[in-house]
Amino acid sequence: MARWLYHLAKADEAPMRPYVPGAFEREGFVHASFGPDVAESHRLYLASDPTVVVLCIDPRELTAEVRVVETPRGPMPHIHGPVNASAIVRADPASVLAGALPDQIA
Repeated sequence: MARWLYHLAKADEAPMRPYVPGAFEREGFVHASFGPDVAESHRLYLASDPTVVVLCIDPRELTAEVRVVETPRGPMPHIHGPVNASAIVRADPASVLAGALPDQIA
């Protein structure tokens, strides 16, 4: 069963299609999280930015490869290429992190 991918984006970058965050050129991939890990990623890295949006990404629609890598926080998905527009299901304000985000794709 597939899992939703989530990416925390700065609002000024999120409208770009295909989506490529500013750090992509330096890091070579797009950071993503699974549902249970998104709120902690936000708290650790972007909580002070009020413009953050949460992109919900359908991995079945991605044209780029996804690699799940082991990190100090556990397994995290990395998207190795631009995120094509058809894979972005929605962009929500960071306030959605107050609740649980779906993890498994039905």
